Amino acid sequence: MTSDTNLKSKIQNELPNADVALMDEAALGKELNLKNKLLQNSVVKRIRQIGETGTSDAPWVVELDPTSACNLACPDCISLDLLNQGGFENQRLKDLAVEIVDAGVKAVIMIGGGEPLAHKESGWVIDYLGTHGVHVGVTTNGTLIDRHLDCLAEHTKWVRVSVDAGTPDTFQHFRPSPNGVSKFDQVIENMAALGKHKTGKMGFSFLILTEFDEGGQVRRSNISEIYQAGVIAKQVGCDYFEVKPSYDFDHFLIGQPSELVEMALEEISRLDELKSDDFRAITPATLKDVLSGKPLVQPKDYTTCPVSEMRTLVTPSGTYVCPYFRGMRDKRSGDVTRQSFTDMWNSQQRADVMEKLDPSKDCNFHCIRHKTNLALEEMFVTDDIETVEDYDFFI
Repeated sequence: MTSDTNLKSKIQNELPNADVALMDEAALGKELNLKNKLLQNSVVKRIRQIGETGTSDAPWVVELDPTSACNLACPDCISLDLLNQGGFENQRLKDLAVEIVDAGVKAVIMIGGGEPLAHKESGWVIDYLGTHGVHVGVTTNGTLIDRHLDCLAEHTKWVRVSVDAGTPDTFQHFRPSPNGVSKFDQVIENMAALGKHKTGKMGFSFLILTEFDEGGQVRRSNISEIYQAGVIAKQVGCDYFEVKPSYDFDHFLIGQPSELVEMALEEISRLDELKSDDFRAITPATLKDVLSGKPLVQPKDYTTCPVSEMRTLVTPSGTYVCPYFRGMRDKRSGDVTRQSFTDMWNSQQRADVMEKLDPSKDCNFHCIRHKTNLALEEMFVTDDIETVEDYDFFI
């Protein structure tokens, strides 16, 4: 049995450093470095506006849930209580895409409490946004890629597929189809088809999932399939394979027992064998935190969230200041089923919600945009910022 001290040493030495991995521009491009993307010319102009006025004319990025419908029944889904409760009416979704473009939004991520590609008009929206200069990204379970293959291949900057398994059996256990038949092979076939035609990036997302019994003992985990899944990712034409920690229903990181931590390290270290000029395995900083046993909370000492002036979440049930608060009525900033996108953004309701939002009290979970907020606070008070040409608007 490996001692806790040796295990922590292995984590520090063997797990890829997230900051280094995400800055590997030769392999994956600058697109994955969130802090550096703030230095783009157009982004800096928007940051200056927020620093001077406290607000912006429009969000830079919109995360868009076209529908709450989903064709899988994942037991760990953090949006479980929000699923299958309807979506945008077909014409309203198309009109919303037009309004988003007119407002000056620079990037849209098709995402969801549900499966974004389940909406009938998702393909139209991707095409419209893509042909009007908006950068489009899609997160999907991969089951419906074949229905939208052409627009995904032509008009997305990236498509990230949440697979979280390396075999049909494990996929069906953690990502079950209601009819009892695993959709793993269908997802992999769809990814292979997209891999042949894509003009943007494609990623294979592997969320570490462990099921515990009532006594806290491990019942089942997907960790043993990390390397196997990485092999598949490379075979189907992915640009990257990302291993990530899982979160509970309140968005707090879930720790792993020491025996699974050691297994995860071994699996991740094997991914080095797969690296090439056009394929990389990456890990976020939060994974190292989980595996090294660091606190699963992330205190914040700032009381405003400037990122929320640059990003927003739009869903059929309302708009929210942040995807971490999807479905929470006290963080609901408007409703674009009843008002235009611009009216929502400029509404008193949104202003009131933003005024009450306090990350030091509301956001003790690990926020992916925490470092971005810290960087923005510095940029607000810095006169001389060395900017770069625009290249990617997913800040």
